[in-house]
Amino acid sequence: MMTTNDHVDVLVIGGGPGGTPAAMALGRAGKHVMLVEAGRGLGGTCLFEGCIPSKIFRETAARRHEIVRAGEFGLRLGSSDLPGIDWAAVQSRRDRILSGRAQGALAHTEAMPSLDVVFGRARLTGARTALVETPDMQRTVTFDRAILATGSVPASLPIPGAELPGVIDSTQLIEIDAIPRSMVLIGAGPIGVEMAQIFAMLGTRVTILEVADRILGPVDAVLAGRLEKRLVQDGIEVHTKATVASITGDRGSHVTTFSVGGKEMTAETEVVAIVAGRRPNVAGLGLENTQVLSDKNGVIVDDTLQTGEPGIYATGDLLGNPMFAHWATAQALAVARHLLGAPVEFPRPEHNSAVIFSYPEIGMVGLTEEAARAGGLDVGVSEYDYKGDARAQISGDADGLLRIVYAPDSRRVLGVHVLVEGAADLMGEAALAVRVGSTVEDLASTIHPHPTLTEAFGLAALAVGGRRRE
Repeated sequence: MMTTNDHVDVLVIGGGPGGTPAAMALGRAGKHVMLVEAGRGLGGTCLFEGCIPSKIFRETAARRHEIVRAGEFGLRLGSSDLPGIDWAAVQSRRDRILSGRAQGALAHTEAMPSLDVVFGRARLTGARTALVETPDMQRTVTFDRAILATGSVPASLPIPGAELPGVIDSTQLIEIDAIPRSMVLIGAGPIGVEMAQIFAMLGTRVTILEVADRILGPVDAVLAGRLEKRLVQDGIEVHTKATVASITGDRGSHVTTFSVGGKEMTAETEVVAIVAGRRPNVAGLGLENTQVLSDKNGVIVDDTLQTGEPGIYATGDLLGNPMFAHWATAQALAVARHLLGAPVEFPRPEHNSAVIFSYPEIGMVGLTEEAARAGGLDVGVSEYDYKGDARAQISGDADGLLRIVYAPDSRRVLGVHVLVEGAADLMGEAALAVRVGSTVEDLASTIHPHPTLTEAFGLAALAVGGRRRE
């Protein structure tokens, strides 16, 4: 095996949303950067294992679901009630999209002479040194600065039988080679809820087991409660406060034993998927050779995302929750600007927005009512029910609710939380309102086009009434 010695200005370990944007920004500025990615291409967890493939599946499931509802819109089905599902074609479409996006990202990096992309594994061997290994080469790399962005891996649970064939994690669920007739999903976070609805719409009998007292723990409680009712209405069996005791059986036939309120129950299914979130991927990084510290929540950083080792930074899922691609990208770009000596405001959690691609979707930014009150804040909440919304009625998806959390004195918008099909496309305005400190009067006086879902912002703000207290 060939061995080389290299020096770079910045070593970036991880080619996902927390690494590639930083590497490209630094390379564009003329810094000599080495970007090391251990996976099959640039893109990270979001592209290959999470948000992109799951949304590709959702698109297929949603289009099939629309055919089921065709009669509501005056459309008559032909001789066949529903189209068959060519799962191999769905997976092939997924692979084409993922490959195209990864190749596009690589093409952008190749256009930067000072950015060297290496597909291999990197391990820190000291405060300014790393070993980078590829199948045919071993590099000893010295660097001035480093950014760690190795993402996350599926979290495991200590359940007897979790190692059995046919008991899979979220990554394996994305790669599943056939639509199962029945499935247990252990975990009702964003991954569990999204995948439950996708497979239910594709015809799978789905059971959700969640140890907490409700689904989607950090999400606005009112919206999570409404969505849980929707899951049940759509035929998904949901058990909260459920403790899983064991999984028995073999591939294609499993029995999951669990208890709710002291009552023992079982679920017999083809597949059991453990989707209880993800954990930071610190394995093999060589942190022990540095002053970089980590705990169960991830790598520990300061306000500039610098670790305990001066000059080494960390971004994205490696830092723990929230684990969103756009959050990682915002952090990556902030670190890049910081290393270039430019003025920068690092991302603040209270400004982060997110979407859960449930059915209907949930969009959220800023504080929930519960989080605000738990933090000792006096807040008001204004709601808008999409049941009476023109656009929602036209689309046939009027099951929804908008909640605006605001400060009664300043009237400043502290949080916006939406449950409605199409919520994803509403979050730009919501995120901007929270980010710039808009007031409910700002929202109320903004002219929103009709008939659109965005009218809800103005109408909910108008419902607050009264005047700002000076």
